[in-house]
Amino acid sequence: MTRIKYLLVLLLGLVLGCSKACQSDPYKDLKSTPMDMRLFEEDLIVPTSLWQVMESSYRPLALDAEGQAIKETAEEGEKPGEEANPNEPKEELLKKRPPLDPISFKAILVEKTKGVLGDQNYELKYPKGGGLLDYRYFVPETRQGSFYLYVSFDEEMNPKDTRVYYLSNAKIRDVDGKAMGNGCNRYFDITDYWFNSMNEGGLLLNTVKNRHISVTAGTLYFVAPVKGKLRISHLTIRDGRHRELMCTGESH
Repeated sequence: MTRIKYLLVLLLGLVLGCSKACQSDPYKDLKSTPMDMRLFEEDLIVPTSLWQVMESSYRPLALDAEGQAIKETAEEGEKPGEEANPNEPKEELLKKRPPLDPISFKAILVEKTKGVLGDQNYELKYPKGGGLLDYRYFVPETRQGSFYLYVSFDEEMNPKDTRVYYLSNAKIRDVDGKAMGNGCNRYFDITDYWFNSMNEGGLLLNTVKNRHISVTAGTLYFVAPVKGKLRISHLTIRDGRHRELMCTGESH
């Protein structure tokens, strides 16, 4: 009886402790077309107001009661500020920009409706810092339906501290009597929604009336303070065939 109680307590602890940290790749055995996305690399640009929000996630590390972030960066020979001084007061440290650590990731596109991605799935491998996803290369528009967008990181992203932000580039429009799109240059913290979606196989997107464009056009930022640095990457999403749905188009 005691053993049964112990097992129940252990199981309950695992369930309660399983939040976004429990994300595991559901597509590790998926048959997909791999693509090197270095040709779609983009400079990482963050609006000032959003950067201030991201930067604030670095502060808890710098102000850690035991100074763990400062200790780790000093041991590695990398200082958390512009000056190489591990004994620098924390108040001065917080006045400086946190050192950035761009990371790579994979974006996986998976058909739910057969044919919606041209009868194939894609594993898009992005370089450090991220890049561009243009639907015109992956969604042929010969069949309407649904597909999943899933992202997995190539390096540790300290799950409990990872934040996901969405900067919208989608005009607000009416679709079947409902407003769709989040407007121009508006940003949102979508962390909980994002990880809940990833745990269910990814963002479920529908191409009917180009809903997938209005829902995702813009930039996703993945940010986590890890070992005294601000680990970061981004994914900019658009569709070059439907510039009318976006706030800004592109020339290529």
